[in-house]
Amino acid sequence: MDATFERLRALDGKDVFVALVRAKDQHGPAVYRNGVFHLFAPSLGGGAPVTCVLDARELPIVTLLGTDTLSIANGALRAELRPSFRIDVHDQPFPERTDDGGIISNEQATRELVAELEAGFRTALVYRPDPDPDASLRARYRLPPTEEGPLRDWSMRFAVGHNSATVRPHDLDTVRLTCLGSSVRAGRQVVDVFEPLDGVDYALISRDVTRLAANVRAFLAERRDRFDR
Repeated sequence: MDATFERLRALDGKDVFVALVRAKDQHGPAVYRNGVFHLFAPSLGGGAPVTCVLDARELPIVTLLGTDTLSIANGALRAELRPSFRIDVHDQPFPERTDDGGIISNEQATRELVAELEAGFRTALVYRPDPDPDASLRARYRLPPTEEGPLRDWSMRFAVGHNSATVRPHDLDTVRLTCLGSSVRAGRQVVDVFEPLDGVDYALISRDVTRLAANVRAFLAERRDRFDR
């Protein structure tokens, strides 16, 4: 049996640790998350079998497709999505992980968000602008970025289907989340604003950025149990 598939089977149902590296030539800091590995989860892939890592609320942190290139590297399952994006999945913590809990920059926070959300939602995710355009899928095919540089208000917008989440700087060390859901009621398109029950403001520290990413993933996956309209 292929060693990679053996590793897949060995991880199935286990608590795992994930390292996401999304940067030009994969030269950049990793984003670390953890969840439960599921070998096949057809409901997440529109009927097509996928492999995924889910958080405690069964929301995707990582979604791997049958077309992804998998290998084993230093004991971890490795998925090379492109030369600028790598996902490692291990059944033990990564030794190089560091998290001092200090203040991070808005740019670093948005890079973490893009890496985590793209890993979870893959091509279903639409985001603008890209904080690291050299690491984008467009760059792989030598296409220019959708926007050159940041938006006027330094915001970052993520969307899946009719749901969107915008993260924008609120003050020096805080960002604010705005979630919009579009639906049709009585023949008219209506846009509703949703607020996370744990608040719309997030400090630029690793713990709060992790919480922010979890709320964005939940909203884009239409899990509204922790949101108020």
